[in-house]
Amino acid sequence: MANLILWRHADAEEISFGGKDIDRPLTKSGRKDAAKMAKWLNKYLPANTEVLCSPAKRCVETAASLNDVSNQKNSRGNPYELKITDLLSVDSSAEIILKKITNDDSSKTMLLIGHQPNLGAVISKLLGMNESACVVKKGAVWWLRQRFTNGASQTYLFTVQHPDY
Repeated sequence: MANLILWRHADAEEISFGGKDIDRPLTKSGRKDAAKMAKWLNKYLPANTEVLCSPAKRCVETAASLNDVSNQKNSRGNPYELKITDLLSVDSSAEIILKKITNDDSSKTMLLIGHQPNLGAVISKLLGMNESACVVKKGAVWWLRQRFTNGASQTYLFTVQHPDY
């Protein structure tokens, strides 16, 4: 991957109507925060960005804001195709996520919408830090880039954005 963007779902309700964690929806403030971040992302994401999302309702709702904002502002000709995958579920792991993204096309941009602690662990491993060093706050986006120098790959932090900033 040339660009890896990790977006933690926005603030969600503590419990769902049916009591299942996977069904917890975003709060009102979570929907507002997701829309703020979607607006920011729509300014900078390449049109061919691959969007992968956890099947959890809070993640799907966060991801949906990306196309909602895009359609309202007409900033993109086509909506982003959202791929829901267990790769990013709460039950996944940083190792499983890293295996998928490091075996993928190195020239593409990937946006992963998921959960903490997995997103933080992926970031920590890619940046060569202690696994618990990165905590991704709710609604925040971490953008990593990969640079190739003399045949070697180096990942670095490009930016961190949060709805409150």
